Amino acid sequence: MLQLFYSNRYETLVGALLDDLAQAPSDPWRAQPVIVPSAAVRRRLELDIAARQGICANVNFGYLAQWLWAQIGGVIEVPRHSPFAPDRLVWRCYRLLGEADEALPWNASPRLRTYLDAADASMRYELARRVATVLDHYLTYRPEWLLQWQKGGSIFASGAAEDTGPRLVGASEAAREDERWQAALWRAVLAEVAGDAQTPAAALPPAYRFLEEIGTLDLEAISNAQWPEAVSVFALPTMPPLHVALLRALSRWVDVRLYVLNPCREFWFDVVSAGRVEALDAAGQLDYQQVGHPLLAEWGRQTQAQLHMLHELTESAASGETGAFSENPEPSWLAAVQNGILELRAETDTDELPIENGIEVHVCHSLSRQLEVLHDRLLGWFDEFDDLQPSDVLVAVSDLAAAGPLIDAVFGTAPPGDTRRIPYRITGLPPSQANPVARLLIDWLALPERSVGAPDLIEWLRVDAIAARYGIDASALEAAQEWLAAAGARRGLAPGEPTGEHVPVARHTFADALTRLYLGYAMPDGGEPVDAWLPVEGADGSDAELLGRLSSFVDDIESFAQRCAVEQTPAEWAQLLLETLAQCFDGGVEFADSLAAVRDAIDKMGDAMQAGAQDVGLPATVVRGALTEALDDPARGGVPWGSVTFSSLTSLRGLPYRIVCLLGMDDGVLPSLARADEFDLMAAFGKAGDRQRRDDERNLFLDLLLAARDRLFIAYTGRSIRDNAPLPPAALVDELLDHLAQVSAGEGASPAEIETARHAFIIDHPLQAFASDYFSSQRGLFTYDTDRAELATLLAAPQHPAAAPFFDQPLPAEDTASVAFDEFVRFWRHPARALLRDRLGIVLSDAQGELLDTEPFELDWAGRDALAERLLPVLLDSGAEDQDGMFERVRRVAAASPELPGGATGAVWRSRELGALRQLADSVRREVASGVERLPFVLDIKPRWPAGADIADTLFGPHDAALRKAAETPLQLHGTLNLLTETGQVIFRYAKATARDYLSAWLAHLVYCAAQPNGPRRTVWHGSGESFELTPVAAPLDELAPLAALFRAGRRLPLRFFPKSAWVKISESDSAAQGVWINDRVRGESDDPALRIALRGTPLTLDEPFGSLASIVFKPLLQHLRSTS
Repeated sequence: MLQLFYSNRYETLVGALLDDLAQAPSDPWRAQPVIVPSAAVRRRLELDIAARQGICANVNFGYLAQWLWAQIGGVIEVPRHSPFAPDRLVWRCYRLLGEADEALPWNASPRLRTYLDAADASMRYELARRVATVLDHYLTYRPEWLLQWQKGGSIFASGAAEDTGPRLVGASEAAREDERWQAALWRAVLAEVAGDAQTPAAALPPAYRFLEEIGTLDLEAISNAQWPEAVSVFALPTMPPLHVALLRALSRWVDVRLYVLNPCREFWFDVVSAGRVEALDAAGQLDYQQVGHPLLAEWGRQTQAQLHMLHELTESAASGETGAFSENPEPSWLAAVQNGILELRAETDTDELPIENGIEVHVCHSLSRQLEVLHDRLLGWFDEFDDLQPSDVLVAVSDLAAAGPLIDAVFGTAPPGDTRRIPYRITGLPPSQANPVARLLIDWLALPERSVGAPDLIEWLRVDAIAARYGIDASALEAAQEWLAAAGARRGLAPGEPTGEHVPVARHTFADALTRLYLGYAMPDGGEPVDAWLPVEGADGSDAELLGRLSSFVDDIESFAQRCAVEQTPAEWAQLLLETLAQCFDGGVEFADSLAAVRDAIDKMGDAMQAGAQDVGLPATVVRGALTEALDDPARGGVPWGSVTFSSLTSLRGLPYRIVCLLGMDDGVLPSLARADEFDLMAAFGKAGDRQRRDDERNLFLDLLLAARDRLFIAYTGRSIRDNAPLPPAALVDELLDHLAQVSAGEGASPAEIETARHAFIIDHPLQAFASDYFSSQRGLFTYDTDRAELATLLAAPQHPAAAPFFDQPLPAEDTASVAFDEFVRFWRHPARALLRDRLGIVLSDAQGELLDTEPFELDWAGRDALAERLLPVLLDSGAEDQDGMFERVRRVAAASPELPGGATGAVWRSRELGALRQLADSVRREVASGVERLPFVLDIKPRWPAGADIADTLFGPHDAALRKAAETPLQLHGTLNLLTETGQVIFRYAKATARDYLSAWLAHLVYCAAQPNGPRRTVWHGSGESFELTPVAAPLDELAPLAALFRAGRRLPLRFFPKSAWVKISESDSAAQGVWINDRVRGESDDPALRIALRGTPLTLDEPFGSLASIVFKPLLQHLRSTS
């Protein structure tokens, strides 16, 4: 018995289904089968059944194709899984297409052979996947084609008298060529499936054999089949003719109940689009066709063909056909459109016109802005409707994978308890992206095609299942990252063979870096290079255990990569992947679900591959694509949750929600620009009932519109974020707006009135969420974010209030009379940073940067410093008698240093740097040839406030007097001068001289002159390619006196002395100083975070007293400066 129940409401269909399920079956212990279209409908039905009966039990949910296969297996011997399923058929096609035998019929196709000759394994797999999908469509939508091919015939009319095939006309030569190779491939597949039983019946697909044999089955065979008494097929949007025929055949023995969503209660099979009516009228063929409702005619073609086919195929078998339809009672244009589709009439053919829009189209500048607008709009609706629950809201996103992080950023940042916090759940993300274990395994399968960058390795170690397995937590990972950076890890697991004659061996791989770290652990400081590796200090003591765990992880990944580089059979691949899961991922309870999902996908993929390509060697790239397909099984899909549900456009299709929101409805989304495969004969010779992508996407939009009960929210990127240029929406959104404008403006409306009516449904949003428009009376613009309101108020104010000063009063005076010279120098090198660090404990350190993933092709500044720190002491300590041996040692250390590039580029840099380092070392050695001594010193300084003639304005504003009095207390400097010779003091650094180098040398020179007034009083500074000398100072304590006073004051309030800009101002010009202070191309001195904190609330400029302080500090220095380079 075949029963059909139609309704335009999901809720009505559910009620009818539950009523039928409630009828007591003859066997209460046998589960009642219910066929559903998706996991989402299954989940909702479980909740609906539980809500009515208190529990959902004894119901067996399934999918139509799998259920039919199981019923066929009751009377015909079939394998557990259909060999014609696309996930299995693809491997037979892959293997057959890979055979190069010219005698094979499909190799006679020039187009196909040309593609295959140029294709690699992944391209062949992609072709096989598409061919398997097309053959599956033929199997369900064109069974007569496959039967004709099986007989060796053609589906195209040949003109011969004995031609009894489908006799399609108008085929091009390319279509005939495609048919020949597809028919040959299909016959080869059938021959393989039939095996030794080479009979016509054995070669038939089981579904066709079932349709032939079911009429001859006796009662004993039916009893042995153990078919259920009844089956309920619920809300399937499409069913191919083959499946409908199978249900019809089964209905002789099984009570088949079809619950069908029908958007229109009228007979609408003659409804066609307005364009079709005009074409028929022009051709003189217009008869009974009519437009009915334009949106239904344009968007509902697939549902129309499906219902028509269902009506025709089941008309003679149906014993009952009932329906229950209901209107949407809301006074909105959304309800009017739904009711117009239901009644097949215009929206204005009612007693009362809508008073609400119900449909909103929001124009934004980006997807993130769409989410921000949605968040505020949902808060508005929760305020407007007291009974609205988060579970009543569906948000369908065109690209859920891209939107996922943005959703969390907008909806997941409100703190718990905040009234703006909306509970939400993202469902239906592809497991290959959402499951971290799956994502890593897919990444690792790509290792034969690419090298691993250092950031990749760190990201892998951040995955919880990996971190737990190898015992590397966040703090340990930070230490490991520092070690790898110091050891020069950039890219690659281990050095491979050079790919060319002049290509150097890689020297920045993880294997190289770990070798350097192990040598650094085993050898003392300053150990000599071992072969090509230089010991690098990193792990020491108990840290060696962490180094071992890190090395174990790298070894495991390298081993996996080596095994992936070799083609393997499906069984070997399945074993390798399962071993890797067990070896590299922690098996704790918190990771059990993720691991189980990946294992299931591997098992499913392995079974499918072995069914069609058991002994074929497969490369990793093919397995990677197959595993992704197995993980992202569309049948899994998303499911509804008890909160605002974010899903893809198709995951929750057919389920009703009070509010439906569509995001990302940009141009090219619905319908998409994807085209059918060029060899798909169904696309070229289509007929009513075919599932075509464009019709399916139009019908999807119609389903989403009909699923909304109260509100339909649509958002798209309608303005360029770069220049605010207008961008079009998706074509279907445009069609909806055009229809709403036409019907709301009324008949006879002018173009201007229609445009005004169209804009009544559109809300344009500014670029920023804090724009002042949100806080004015503009239609549809509002926000619940108080921070945005505060920011908008500040931006709208004619004068923004200045930030409160960080220092509004001087800090308490220090009671320390004695100051270390190093602390004194550190203060003058950066007064603001010293004040924050020493007095307030604020340490501004650079955040740990990400590891680089590109091999160095030049020596950066950090690398030069590391190289100089390693080599300069060796060059300075060598004696004159062993210069050659010393320099050979230095050359070996430099060649093994990880900072230098490899190959000829590294040789050039090494030669240049060694030359500069040797020049510096020679200069220093000449200065200290007569001997070196260290001089501890203690200086009593009487601080003196700078003279009034030297100051253009106050130095500390109103606090000058108080600070001046406190600053003139005695100060004692103590420290040690390290490099004194009989000719003076020597200072060196492997770098170009900077403002801070001049300043440090000047302070050391003043102390030297004061500590040894009868000495040579000469200081020489040597750097990279340049040197300078400071001449004797007659009264050094007088020069130190104002600096000591300013030091005292600068330890209580920020001193507006900026060394870089001050040096350029005094040594060059004011304009040059401005270029150093503010620079658009590089970081200027004004960008220093310490300055921005210490001087907050005051103008950050080079105005006075900066100029006075620059003169006080640097003018005496310039008077005693002499260049020697």
